[in-house]
Parts: sequence; structure tokens; C-alpha cells
Amino acid sequence: MNMRDNPKLSGAATVVFVAMVILFLPWLGETLFNSKGEPREAIVAVSMLESGNWILPVNYGSDIPFKPPFLAWLIAVFSWIFNGGVVTEYLSRLPSALACMAMVFGGYRWASRIRGERFGLIFSVITLTCFEVFRAGMACRLDMVLTACMVLGLYSFYELCDGMVRHRGATWVWIWFLLSCAAMTKGPVGSLLPCFIAGTYFLLRGKPFWATFFKMISVAVAALLPLAAWTYAAYQQGGDAFLDLMYEENFGRLFGTMSYSSHENPFWYNFVTLIAGLLPWTLLIIFSLFNLRKRYRSPMKPAGLFALTAAALTVLFYCIPASKRSVYLLPAYPFICYGIANIMEWAGARKALKAYTWVMAVLAILAPVIFGVAQFVDIDKIVLEPISWWCWAVLLIPVILGAAWIANRHSPAGHSIAIVWSLYLAYISVIMPSVLNPRSDIHALDQIPHEAGVEIYSLGPQGTVKPRFFTLNYYLNDRIRPIESVLDGTDKPAGTVLLIDRDADTTGLWRYYDYKPLLQRSCDHRRPIGIAIKNNLNINLIDSIPLSVNYSTNEP
Repeated sequence: MNMRDNPKLSGAATVVFVAMVILFLPWLGETLFNSKGEPREAIVAVSMLESGNWILPVNYGSDIPFKPPFLAWLIAVFSWIFNGGVVTEYLSRLPSALACMAMVFGGYRWASRIRGERFGLIFSVITLTCFEVFRAGMACRLDMVLTACMVLGLYSFYELCDGMVRHRGATWVWIWFLLSCAAMTKGPVGSLLPCFIAGTYFLLRGKPFWATFFKMISVAVAALLPLAAWTYAAYQQGGDAFLDLMYEENFGRLFGTMSYSSHENPFWYNFVTLIAGLLPWTLLIIFSLFNLRKRYRSPMKPAGLFALTAAALTVLFYCIPASKRSVYLLPAYPFICYGIANIMEWAGARKALKAYTWVMAVLAILAPVIFGVAQFVDIDKIVLEPISWWCWAVLLIPVILGAAWIANRHSPAGHSIAIVWSLYLAYISVIMPSVLNPRSDIHALDQIPHEAGVEIYSLGPQGTVKPRFFTLNYYLNDRIRPIESVLDGTDKPAGTVLLIDRDADTTGLWRYYDYKPLLQRSCDHRRPIGIAIKNNLNINLIDSIPLSVNYSTNEP
């Protein structure tokens, strides 16, 4: 079927929904936690369920959450409903996956109302399969929940401005709800940025300035009221220390006044991350550049103006703070994907689209074959988890789709989105677990005594901001507590476990603890970790004798 020649596609909504369900829901628990970001968010929900404190729970013995609790609430509720209150990797990632699916399907609905079901299908699948969007949708992080609420709110703003809604009052309430959830996920930016973008678009469409200004201010402030209520309740528990943390995370990060360096990058960093985050569709943009001279120039349609406004203002806004990360730009991706979908629909880019489909077809054949061969070949410093029999069937899907394009070479748009989708399916279900699971710190648990009654502490590098072993703490069910020095652990009972970062001060450790290396490379901080167990001796620490640890030979 040539999608370009069919303005309508019956069943397109079903195709989008099924594609999202298959891509996300069966595989969320296949990959273990293997970086500090995911367990750091999941442990907040763990502490909520264990303590019953849903306002400002404490984890790691003394840490309060850095961000508002909406994501943790979702994880905790899902865990309570579906797993008896036990937080798992699957349930920790489920809110992000559902948020991504809601955003993509909302984008399909928005685009199909403007341009038809065929365009909506192309637009939604491109959005789903942008690397940065996909990565955020399958991770236990704040960013996809924040982005989905913001982007869905922006779609509703557009429909209000262009008279596409029947019940304007209900739509304003829906926008308020979405932006309130966004603010409760990551702070005031979840409300302020969408209102700024929508207000700018309203003005570009000729709406009265003051009426637009007061509408946007009213919505933005109203959406911050739930956040204000939570902030007050949390302040009652956390006091000034909580307020200082919230100010630093929300305003200090924006204005570059944080007490520590956090993801500081130059101005051009955002544009480099966009190029990487839009993969594999970046290649289509590059190929189509050769056809720009043939582009027929016509006045920009309202949807195009809206997408351009949203993408440009989001990127420019996040160029302001010194702290820059690829995930900050997530709200811009759906609107950039609107432009990519236009390229795919543009007749002048047909040769570029065919060339792109050829590249993806070859990749779809080579990537699974290379991974399959790697399963049987020992590669220095690369450890792969063996895959099950059904994984080979999944790996065949992109190979078959790539070969199908090479065989018939019809409908490059349909083939390209199907091939890209199948590559992501192979990645999330087979390749990612096989590559990342061996890197998880969970494999060190059998070397850590964690029977009931055993006290577990961590000793991090001196001078760092809250050094924590997040992954180990999650898999130990939030049992690790921090200590500042070896001296703080001298009064602990025999059998006490001390987890030690490579750069920690271990002066005098040998007098009280028996030491051995634990991890050559922690998945949290990419540094070695050692384990020390308190012995039965009771020696007064008189001298400061440093312990020399040789991590390369696994010998103290």
C-alpha cells in the first residue's frame, strides 16, 4: 500500500495503539537497573510505601526527594495495586511508558484532525521512535511524565486557539489538570513554559495581547496551586532545609547559582543533543537537505507555525541555564517530529526518503546479525547476557522487514516507519537487556551480607555532594545508611557491613574491618567499590594508618 496516495487510513488509530503496546508494555522489566537515575527515583516510592509518608519520605537514612512527588505517587500506587506494595523495575517504569503512549496517541489525534489519519500515523510513529523520546519512555525518570503533561496541554491550547473544541470550559479545566501534574512532577517549569509557548502562539495568531496575557497568567498560577499546597505540607516536615533544596533545584539550576556543578555545558550542547536525540530520523533530515531548493514556498499553516513556535521556544528557553541535559529538550521533540513528518509527505523529498529507507533496511539486516554473532564470540571487556530462544525470533523481525524493502521497494514511508519500529523492538526486548544486565550492581548482592539485623553503611569520597550507592540501596530495599568517616563506624556491632567508594578516606580501616573489593566498576558512579565487614576485635584507634587498596588485583 502506498501511504502517500491514501489521504485516509481506516484503522490507523488501532495501528498506533498496538505498535505502542507491543513496543513498551511487555519489556519494561527485562532490563535491570544499571545507572543511578532510575533507582534514585524508584527508592522514593519504596520509602513512601514503607513509611506511609506520601509528602516528604526519607530514603538512604537522611535524604529527602529533590523534586515534587507526582512520579513517586504513580509508582507507589501502581505497586500497591498490582504487586502488593512491592516496587519492581517494571512498575517503576510503567508511569513513563504510559505517559509516552498518552503523548504519542494525543499527537496522533491532534495531527489526524488537522491533516488526516495517514499523516497522524506517520507523525505519531516518528515521535515514538525518536531515540530521546523512546529512551525517556522506557526509563524510571521524571522527564517523560513531565513532557507528556506539557505537550498534551499544548495540543489542547492549539485546539482552543483554532476553535476546534466544543466545550471550552472543560478544555480549560483539562489544561489546568495537565499543567498541575507537570508542576507536581518537576516544579514550576511544568506550568510556566507551556503557558509562555501558548501565549506566544496566541499572539502570533492575532489574539488580543492583554486578554491573552491574563488568560495565560491565570492558568499558570492556578496550575501551581497544588504544588504550593504540597510545598507547604513538605515544609512542615522538612523545614528550611527542604526550602533551600527546592530553591536550589528549581531556581538555582535555572540561574546558575547552585552550590555545586550540575551538568554544566556550553550553548551549542543543546543542538548537538538534538541531532543525536532525533536519531534515526536525523538521517532523513540530512538527506532531504539536498532537495530544499525544490521546495515550493507557501504561507505557513497554523499547525506548522504552532510546531515551530513550541520547538523554538523550548530549545531557546533551555539555552538559558548553565545546566543543560538532553532530556530537558524533550517537549520540543514532538513538534520537531511534525516537521519530519512533513518531509516524509513532501513529494520533493521522495528520493531522499528512498535513500533513507535503504540505509535503515541495511541496518535492520546487519544489526541483528552482528549482535547474534556476538553471542557466540568472546569480545574483550564486553559481557553479554545469553538470550532465550524466543529472542532469535524477535531479532528476525527487522531482518525480514529490511529484506522486504530490498525485494519490492514500494511505499518507502510505510517501510521506513515499520523498519525503525522493528529495530526499537529488537533493542528493548533483546539487545538492551543482554548488554546492560551484566552491568547492574545487583550481581554483587550475593557478596553482601544482608540478613535481617545486619547494619549496612556506605562511605563515599570526601568533599562530594551526598555520595550514594543508589542501585545497591534499591536492591537492598533502602537499608544503606551513610557515614562520614571510618571513625563513625567503630562503635558498630560485629558483622556490620561498610560499602566503600574507591576515593573514600579509609585511614585506620584495617583495625576494625576486614576488607575486600566488591565491584570493579559500580554502575552508579563508574568507580570501584569495596566491602568491609566489622570484625570481633575491640581495638582503640590510636594511630591513623592508611589502608592501601589495590582494586586491579582484587586484593587489599
